[in-house]
Amino acid sequence: MALSSKLNKDGFRVYCLLGDGEIEEGEVWEAAMTSSHYKLDNLCAIVDNNNLQIDGSIDKVMNPYPIDEKFKSFGFEVLTIDGHNFKDILEAFNKARNIKGKPTAIIAKTIKGKGVSFMENQVGWHGKAPNEEEFNIAVKELCN
Repeated sequence: MALSSKLNKDGFRVYCLLGDGEIEEGEVWEAAMTSSHYKLDNLCAIVDNNNLQIDGSIDKVMNPYPIDEKFKSFGFEVLTIDGHNFKDILEAFNKARNIKGKPTAIIAKTIKGKGVSFMENQVGWHGKAPNEEEFNIAVKELCN
């Protein structure tokens, strides 16, 4: 999409959200190499770096660290932020919009389940929905 926008001079930006477990996949790095090769400065990849994936801690399953250095080695401008801080997020998107000649990767450091006591940093909640009682507890904790 980003390449099409460049070739057609459409002027739109493409934002791609990736999980830190997802970047263990080869097609992510093939896309990263392509993005850098074509200098897709209209592409911004956001990596949700919460250190957990469905099978456990990412450093134990298939360690992708250092994530920032990997994206840099593929020719990306890299910004690392607190993914829970709206000011940091807005500033990173504004910076990314002004980077020319290469794509941007925003590494958003997050906590899985943040704000819900029984979900925070718990890998078991990766692909599981809360029951009604858990849902009510979570909503109460998030709204206080």
